[in-house]
Amino acid sequence: MGRLVRIVNAKKQKIAATLISEGIYQPDDRAFLLELPLKNLEEILSLRSKSAFRDPSNK
Repeated sequence: MGRLVRIVNAKKQKIAATLISEGIYQPDDRAFLLELPLKNLEEILSLRSKSAFRDPSNK
């Protein structure tokens, strides 16, 4: 596996862990999240504060 692939996979793992730990996704969704392109994960991460994904009870 190339260096760039390892870097991208590490970023994807970190974003997926963040989304799961914040309750935006369930732990069972990890495989789905890791299959998404990095760009899509970064977009979901940037939208998390805009609350379309956030549970209203967390506000």
